[in-house]
Formats: sequence, structure tokens, C-alpha cells
Amino acid sequence: MRDNVRNEYFRLLKEWLDALLSCVVNDPAHPSLDGAVLCPACTLIHGRCHEAIYPLLTMADLTRETKYLEAARKLFRWSSYMLCDDGSMYNDSQSAWSGTTVFAAISLVKALSRHGHLLAAEEKRLWEKRLLEMALWLEDGVTPEKKCNINYIAANAAAMALIGRYFGQGAMLARAKRSADFVFQRVSESGLVYGEGSLERSATPRGGCAVDIGYSVEETLPSLFDYVQAAGDERGLSAVREAARAHLDLMLPDGAWDNSFGSRNFKWTYWGSRTADGCQAMLNALGKSEPMFAEAAYRNLLLYKRCTDGLLYGGPHYQRHGELPCVHHAFCHAKALAQALDEGVAEFIRAALPSDEAERVKYYPEIETFRLSCGDWRLTVCAGDFPYMKGGHASGGAVTLLWHRGYGPVIAAANTDFSLREPMNQQLTRRKKLHGSLCPRLEKKKNGTVYSQVYDRTAAVAAQAFPDHAAVRASGVLCDISHQASAGGEAYVLEYTLTKQSLSIKGGITAGEKTGASFILPLICPADHKPVLFGRSALIHGRLRVVSASDMDCAGPVFNLAPGFEAVNLSIYPGEDGLFDFSIAMEDA
Repeated sequence: MRDNVRNEYFRLLKEWLDALLSCVVNDPAHPSLDGAVLCPACTLIHGRCHEAIYPLLTMADLTRETKYLEAARKLFRWSSYMLCDDGSMYNDSQSAWSGTTVFAAISLVKALSRHGHLLAAEEKRLWEKRLLEMALWLEDGVTPEKKCNINYIAANAAAMALIGRYFGQGAMLARAKRSADFVFQRVSESGLVYGEGSLERSATPRGGCAVDIGYSVEETLPSLFDYVQAAGDERGLSAVREAARAHLDLMLPDGAWDNSFGSRNFKWTYWGSRTADGCQAMLNALGKSEPMFAEAAYRNLLLYKRCTDGLLYGGPHYQRHGELPCVHHAFCHAKALAQALDEGVAEFIRAALPSDEAERVKYYPEIETFRLSCGDWRLTVCAGDFPYMKGGHASGGAVTLLWHRGYGPVIAAANTDFSLREPMNQQLTRRKKLHGSLCPRLEKKKNGTVYSQVYDRTAAVAAQAFPDHAAVRASGVLCDISHQASAGGEAYVLEYTLTKQSLSIKGGITAGEKTGASFILPLICPADHKPVLFGRSALIHGRLRVVSASDMDCAGPVFNLAPGFEAVNLSIYPGEDGLFDFSIAMEDA
């Protein structure tokens, strides 16, 4: 079984790398372009593409094909156009951010330590000189005092430890330990890493903190794992294992990561996060002593495969929707697959994940988020108030994720409003008319302003577990995108009941002006599948049944780049009392 799984790792890595090679610029007349990877989706060169050096050398060693070695050599030469005179590297040619030097250094040191024998002696010395220059900048360039996100501090712990061990520099290993200790102290009471937006534990009016599952599982924890391996830190290894175990509660049974409530979920890709490195190497290594981790790695790998056609697409419906794959996903995540192959794929024994039989209600107070389970259903409700960006993650007791074992994701909501928060690290769609929010929401428009429950950061939310169901109640006031309450003071109440059969939602406006509101319900469904409406009943994709006590209609299809799904938008209208009551159920096969 292990050999079969290893072959799946190998084939996927090779598919990504071969697709990346087809995007390499061959232009010797212009050295600032020659050897770089041109992105077909973004029609530009992502400055971090040289990080593919490590997986390219891994593949060169595995296959003995010279094309991978030559591509790595050309990428190294090209990357000098991102290199600054202080040893740092620009994120992109038009981006002054240099924190990503840490990822370049990690890729380079892994390439040298594991595959440096492929290089000629003088060439290897040149690579080592570059690595040492970057390391000297990183000693002070990426620290907690710089107020960078926690993933950078964790990555710098890995970089300093790996480079310190490579060059035999004890001072770098000491620097690595200080950074790692800082990150270990940023683990919440629930076992979640925080620091993606603020390094403070109490960073919001409600005492919340900044948690992003995509970055935690694909960058911060894997970086800490690299650190403990390089430093031989057994106590740190135990801490990483415990944190990884806590984060596995956020993996869905299909191998996806629930980042619906994440502080940086505008980069959520369902399988992870757009520009992070991936969880594969860490989970595979931990899986050598605990099969649950190897199982998680494998399920996530299968999800990668479902989103791959040459390159890795940014979500399950990207290709179907006509969106091109950004190369950033492939050259970043290739590093983790390469590391898993270099370190040996775990002996594979099928095992259960926590989400296979999740507890009825799990509450994360530090992010004011509830995760519910009943039968084949999984539900996430968010009331967190961390303000990473305008139009960020939904709040107000919003349903941010609904998943069913027989259907997959039914609801998957990332940011409430799309914006290019990181222009070089996100995609744009040309199908603007279809791009919109995937957040289920109670909203009304007044004088051109949208007021919605998903903008309410002061909502009261409580959940209860019962033997045969789980229930959530949320109440608050409709707010605008700046989180200011409507002048009309429209108060709302929403009640969710999750049973083995269905999710029912009832509530509406309970005070203030009750007219003009509706509940927008985006349900994941391929755009070419038209919902069948008959009165107050709708059949979605031939499998999801929505039944309402009041009128509803279909506003047509919608797509969102994060996490990458098409959906159908239903509008449910309250009755004369301002209230509605509807349910979502699976049709019997």
C-alpha cells in the first residue's frame, strides 16, 4: 500500500512540475525573463517561482532526467533579478515586501542539503554563498518586532535551524529557537495557532484572536515541524504533534480544510491556501508513528488530484467555470510533496479522522466559532470579530460551511465581499457578472447600502448539543460593511437546527423596519445545473431539497474565487410577520 501511495505522490509532483516547465520563459536575449515561470492565469511572472528549485532537484534525482536540473539552474540564475544587495529577495518585481526571502532560503537549503550532489562544485559554492547572504538578512529581517504574520516567524525558525545546521552555525540555531518559542506561545486554549493578522491573544473587542486554518496547517505548523527536525527538539516535536492533532478537527472527511472563518480566508482554496506550501510533508512524517496523520495527508492529496489538470487549480470548480490555474499553487505545494518523497512516504494504514465521527458541538471561544455534527452533516457557524480586512470573513452567527457526506460541500463561504487584498497573490475573473458572495445571509438594501447580519460583529451566539440534534441561536442588528448598525435598528434572530435529516433555519427581523429583507442562500452546484422550483420547494442538482414556509425564487448562478465554487443563489422572503422558516435536506437516493 505504501508503494502505491508513494507513486501517487510521485505522479502528482511530476505532473505539476512538467506543467510548470511548459510555462518556463525561454528568452536568452533577456536574462531578466529567461528561465522564469510565466503564469497563464495572472499573465505575469510570480517573483517566488524560483522556490521550485527544490522540487525540481528532487525530481531530477528521482528520474535522472536532465530537464529538471537545467530548469532549476535557470531559475536560480533568473532569481538574481529578485535579489537585493542586502541579501533579501523581493516577493515580486513590483512588490517591496521581502519577508518571503524566508521561503526562498528554505527551498534553497533543502535543495542543497538533499540534492547538492547534482551540482558542480563551483556552482554549489555559488548557491551556498547566496544562501548565506539571505540567512544574514533573515536574522533581523523577519522577527516578531517587524509585526509580520505568525507564519513568517515560524518559517524563519525553520530557515535559521536548517541553515544553521547546514553551515554549522550555532548562533543561527539559537536564533531559530527564539523564533520557535515565540510561535509555540501563540497556541490558543483550543490548540489553534493564532497570529495571522495580529500576534496578540486578545486582539478584538470580544477578546478574540487572528486564526487562519489555511496558513496554520500549510505553513506555520509545517515550518515548526521543519524546525524541530533540524534542531532535534523533542519537546517541540511533541508540541507540534499536539497542535497538528487539534487542527485535524478542522479537516473535513473529504480532505478539505475548513477555513470558512479564517482571518485570511480570501486566500482559501478548499484544499488549503493559495500561496502556502501545503501540509503533506508534516502530516506524512507524523503519520509514520500515528496512522491518523498519514490518512489526513492522503485524503488531502486526493483532493489536490481532483483539482489538478497539469497545474493545481485554485478550487474544485475553477476549471469548470473557465478559470485558469495560477502557477503559484503548484510551485509552492510541490515543495511539500518533494519533501514527503525525500523523507519517505509513511507506511499506509487506513484510519479514521476526527471529522468522520465529530462531536455534536465544538466551540472555539477565541474565534467565536461553533462546529456542529449530526449524522452525515457538518456545520460551521461564525461570530468572530477579527478585522483583517474590509469585507473579510463573515460574522453575525453566519453559516460559513455546510457539508454532507453524500454531497460534499453544500455551503462554503469565505470573504463577504471580494477585493484584491494581495494583488500579486490572488486571481481576477473576467466573468465579473457571475462573481459574488457565497455567504448565506439575511440582508436588506436601503438607499443603496446593503445591511446584513454577516457584517455584525457584536452578535450573541449560543449552541447546544442534544442526543439527536444540535441547535444554534444568533441575534444581533443588521450592519453595513463598515460594521455600523442600520439607522432603522433592524434586529434579527436566527435559529439553526441540525438533525440527521436536515438543517433548518428560521428567524428574521424582529424589531425595526421589517419589510424589504430577504435571506440569500447560495448552495454549491455546477452552474449548468438549473434548480427545479415548484412553489415553495426547490431541488438543487437533483439531490438537495429546500423547502420554505414562505415564498422563494432563484437569482441565478454565482461563483467565488475563494474557495472556488459555483453555486445557485436562492432568495427566501419572510412572511408578513418578517420571519421565514426553511430546511435543507438530501433527497433519498
